Amino acid sequence: MLICPVIVPRCLLFFLALLVTCLLPAREAAAYTILTPPGTDIIIQARRPVATMVIRATGAEVERLQVTMTTGGKGGGERILPAGRWQRQGGMIFHYRLPLRPGDNTFVVEPGSRRLAIRYRPVRTLGSVDFEDPAAYVFHRLSVVPSACAGCHTGKGSVSTGADRERFAADPAYAPLCFSCHRRLSTREKWLHGPSANVLCLGCHRIGTRGTRVTIPSARVNELCFGCHVNKKKLLQKKYVHGPYAIGDCTVCHDPHGDAYKYQLWADGRAGLCVGCHSDKKRSLRKSLGFFSHGIIEGSGCIACHDPHASDNRFQLYRPINQLCVSCHVGLQGISKGHPVGNHPLQGVPDPRRRGRTFACSSCHNPHGSRYRYLLIGDVLGGHVCSKCHH
Repeated sequence: MLICPVIVPRCLLFFLALLVTCLLPAREAAAYTILTPPGTDIIIQARRPVATMVIRATGAEVERLQVTMTTGGKGGGERILPAGRWQRQGGMIFHYRLPLRPGDNTFVVEPGSRRLAIRYRPVRTLGSVDFEDPAAYVFHRLSVVPSACAGCHTGKGSVSTGADRERFAADPAYAPLCFSCHRRLSTREKWLHGPSANVLCLGCHRIGTRGTRVTIPSARVNELCFGCHVNKKKLLQKKYVHGPYAIGDCTVCHDPHGDAYKYQLWADGRAGLCVGCHSDKKRSLRKSLGFFSHGIIEGSGCIACHDPHASDNRFQLYRPINQLCVSCHVGLQGISKGHPVGNHPLQGVPDPRRRGRTFACSSCHNPHGSRYRYLLIGDVLGGHVCSKCHH
């Protein structure tokens, strides 16, 4: 029986390769484990557009580990570098801060092309977060510190915030364990809330009755705030209360940990914050051709006239409309009629355009801005402003 001369060398090569593989020393086992978040498809509700992923890697995976955020383009995505790495018994621990966009986000961990899908729901207020939603990812849902993290996060590390550690260490609210993960909340922002700056986390957050959950011990957030800000509670008795304040959610405007603007506001409290809700007033904030903005808005802003919490005057004004206007326009103080002409009234008579309200400066002038000079509601030429009332 004849054997094909081509087949013999191929068989020999196969057996030689197998023999070499068996004789070489065994390669070190390589693996990695995603410690958090658990699962591959999660929902995150948070103020800040970032999620934390922690991976423990051993062997060759320590150098091969790579995390990528898919962008949908041909480039394959954006590589995410670890925010920190620590050598621990059993491997190397990698911490990643994953940037999030509203909606669906996908991250791929190599080797193995393991995918992590995160649906990010931005929230501005604590009132819009459903902590009981079983589909939403809550890190502290089952334990204060998961067993996979407890080896490093013990609360015994340094707390370098500039706070007087000796002064607060005996305070039952002092929580260095919280700081071991949430140090950015106590150090990063320009304006910090006192408890956050001094790591007194448990002044607001309480560990649950079973010792497993970190919660906010109040259904209405403002009741928690009034525990310290006692002078603010009486504002609820005012006649006109700002909507967020009335529903009991201070976090609509204030971040309870810290933010970029004074009073822990997420935007400039003079005006930028206000137009986040009052979007119809945005044009009054910027100079534009053919539009006249009220000068006070460019200076002190909305809070020059409006109390951001509550007032006994309509629209949360500090004073009744005319009194407020003449506090700047002093030339009109004490005048009840005669502006702009003759016996034209300034106050004390019914407003023909606004049923149930009396005549005031705002009957003819828009206090925020207008397309017409002097912030009038119509054009002086042709009597268009007058015809609003005098048909």
